[in-house]
Amino acid sequence: MEKDRYFYKNTFHHLYNRGANKLPVFFDRNDYLFFLRRIRVFKQKYEISILCYCLMPNHFHLFVQQLSDEFPIGKFISDLINSYTKSINKKYKRSGVLFQGRTSSKLIDQQEYFIWLTKYILLNPVKSKLVPCAHNWEFSSAKDYFGIRKGNLIDNNEIMSNFSSKEEFRDFIESSEEKYDYSKFK
Repeated sequence: MEKDRYFYKNTFHHLYNRGANKLPVFFDRNDYLFFLRRIRVFKQKYEISILCYCLMPNHFHLFVQQLSDEFPIGKFISDLINSYTKSINKKYKRSGVLFQGRTSSKLIDQQEYFIWLTKYILLNPVKSKLVPCAHNWEFSSAKDYFGIRKGNLIDNNEIMSNFSSKEEFRDFIESSEEKYDYSKFK
């Protein structure tokens, strides 16, 4: 991850990484669930708010807010990646790197980007043709935003404040109308 120069209290970041050589990083349902449990542990330890997430077979996206100056996001993601990699290496009797280099981080400094980044993240499984609708993918925060699951991993107030209802949010996510250049998030 880049040097912590932009990781200050109340800053927002898109974190993402993929498997080395574009190979899978999640091999079964339990791997996804373990990664989510590790996120929960480290978000509390490092005072990070998770606004949105999506875990894909060979990569992940996290939209996060740093809540404290004391613990930068770099430590959060480093502990998350190291903990997960060690567990997977032990479980599958493998060694070496699991992820392709450092986790990328993009500072999200304009409110306008919040809803578009969320849409980009939640539609990953749809664009990859894994599911027909965002809420069908178990390993993202779409079900939480749509009110299908009552999870407590995400803090959705920042995103939902832009919409009058869950239905309006769902319509925005599922509309095929593209008015934004998503390459800004890659």
